[in-house]
Amino acid sequence: MQLKSLLITLSSCLLTAATASAQSSWHVGFGVNAGPATGEAFKYTLGGDIRAEKMFSNRVTGTLSAGFTHFFEKDHFRSYSQYGSPYNVIPVKAGVKYFAGRQFYLAGELGAGFAFEQWGTSFLWSPSVGFAFNNGLDLSLRYEDFTKSPATKAVSLRLGYNVDARKLAFHAKNDATTGWQLEMGLLYGQTLTGIQGGVLGAEVSLNKHLARNLEALVTTGYSHYFTQSYSYYWGDIKSLGGSINYASNGITIRKAAQNIIPLRAGIRAYAGNRLYAGAEAGAAIGINGPTSVVLAPSLGLNFNHINVSARYDYFKSDYQPDVLSLRLGYKFNL
Repeated sequence: MQLKSLLITLSSCLLTAATASAQSSWHVGFGVNAGPATGEAFKYTLGGDIRAEKMFSNRVTGTLSAGFTHFFEKDHFRSYSQYGSPYNVIPVKAGVKYFAGRQFYLAGELGAGFAFEQWGTSFLWSPSVGFAFNNGLDLSLRYEDFTKSPATKAVSLRLGYNVDARKLAFHAKNDATTGWQLEMGLLYGQTLTGIQGGVLGAEVSLNKHLARNLEALVTTGYSHYFTQSYSYYWGDIKSLGGSINYASNGITIRKAAQNIIPLRAGIRAYAGNRLYAGAEAGAAIGINGPTSVVLAPSLGLNFNHINVSARYDYFKSDYQPDVLSLRLGYKFNL
């Protein structure tokens, strides 16, 4: 639960830092990144982040960011004691951008990576080069080194979008409605615990503003967890010092597809008209599996009727894997 609480706390801290000085040259950036891992254990990475930036001069900008990164495994590990375990990490970094020109910059960041399962916490450093466009787009190439393991290093391309913090500052919502709204949503996610696999779902929720910056919602839907499998190769087990000897080339663990119906209630707290942090709690009813309590913090952007968000679903049952997902929704006034 510590990492789940940390994720909510970091989102709140970044939001507060970005909006507390709305009259200053603060910007808030949202980014996605992907690229190849440089070690033997992983193929590539995929992640996202939220970043607060403060301009100290025309050439120097300070940054503070937090996000989530998933390292996708290769078919199997070779000579690693963390055999069969994925690397999911929450990087928290502070850094500096130096603009060599009006738009081209060099950057460096230092921080910590808070990883799941047995990976633990790691020191993190990350140099990058980038280009900041006048329309708010930010494109950069970076190297990220989580120093605790030789396997957890990657080169990635980040595409971000920066907005003036004054547009996200806490103020009364101009487009708040006092009536009920119906929201339809689609989501795609990745399991983070147990054997890895994808998740596809559809949701419907009833939403109502309790105050101009506070929205309550009740949600249900349907989520499908695709069949997941993982192969262990005898040669690799032997190289790790194992004494197990199988007649075949290895064994395959296969986990059947699962289907759940979520029933949740929660709130969203808005910073202006767009950015919000949300939290939901309820039950995940297993159609062909166990039923579990579920807690779901989220961070999103609301563009009039269109809603884009990232959400972490934490399940109390050990038999239900946690999920990080991206969600696209559309609201209808009732």
